[in-house]
Amino acid sequence: MVTDVKLDLESQRVEVQVDHPQGCPWPCPRCGKGLVLHDHGPERSWRHLDTCQLQTILKARMPRVHCPEHGVLQITVPWAEPRSRFTQLMGRWIIGVLQQCATVRGACRLLHLPWDAAFGVMQRAVRRGHARKDPLSLRRIGVDE
Repeated sequence: MVTDVKLDLESQRVEVQVDHPQGCPWPCPRCGKGLVLHDHGPERSWRHLDTCQLQTILKARMPRVHCPEHGVLQITVPWAEPRSRFTQLMGRWIIGVLQQCATVRGACRLLHLPWDAAFGVMQRAVRRGHARKDPLSLRRIGVDE
């Protein structure tokens, strides 16, 4: 749930603080077993879709659970992939802009992103696409010249 919103017109940013209700169960990231909150990791932030042309940042302290089988683990959030600095919606927007631009650099200028950030989003999208593909089973192969 959203607990705070800060508007900083000087830096052209909106920061949205996200928190969770007390006492809610959390699934173990590995086995899915419902567990109680163990503690919180450090606060993280994710770039989200722009709000009224202002850069929007989600911030949250990541809950951690203690699974009897897997130990203390950080939960996965529904809005982002693990270790990503972007929400899934922002990642999808970046991919769409990359597909429409002639160069990664051009997309970066439009999105106000560093090149390596856009390239990282593109690499993760390619990995997801490869993971969805069925393995190819070739019955015959031909060689010419």
